Amino acid sequence: MSLVPAILILLYVGYSTMVPRYSAVAYFENFGFNLRLDFYRTDEAVDTGRYLTVINSGGYYRFMIQGWDWTHRARTSVYRIDANRLAALSAMGYDYEMTLKPWNAAPAGSGRGDRWQYLGAFDFAFPPGEKPRLEFFDAQPAECIPMGKADPSSWTDKPRVSARRAACPSP
Repeated sequence: MSLVPAILILLYVGYSTMVPRYSAVAYFENFGFNLRLDFYRTDEAVDTGRYLTVINSGGYYRFMIQGWDWTHRARTSVYRIDANRLAALSAMGYDYEMTLKPWNAAPAGSGRGDRWQYLGAFDFAFPPGEKPRLEFFDAQPAECIPMGKADPSSWTDKPRVSARRAACPSP
């Protein structure tokens, strides 16, 4: 009988680490890639639980986006830099540039990003009477990158500084 609680604990831990709490997909067939953002419940001291997957003809490429508290800082803006490069700019300045072929993901440099094409953002939707859900919003909501209470002078070395705000409205 002592085996039953151990199995239940293993099932719970396996479920919480293998199945995302929230997930959304953005389709960009005309550009030759799709993106999926997954949020997992984790111990944020070790793992943020925020994973972006790039899906293209070369395969599936998944990486962890740094940051914390995705429940309150979910917005992740997506940009097309050029035909082979993308950018994901997320809350508090955890920004990444990705090269599609050959695959590479690295923290974004301090370039301005003025010529990047804003594709939209992943964020929570709050439908009336329903649970919140993670969705991708095409470039319809205003471009906004939440920076929290960080000193605005610290944003000047980040890409797309004109889109950075202390907080962003819900789409």
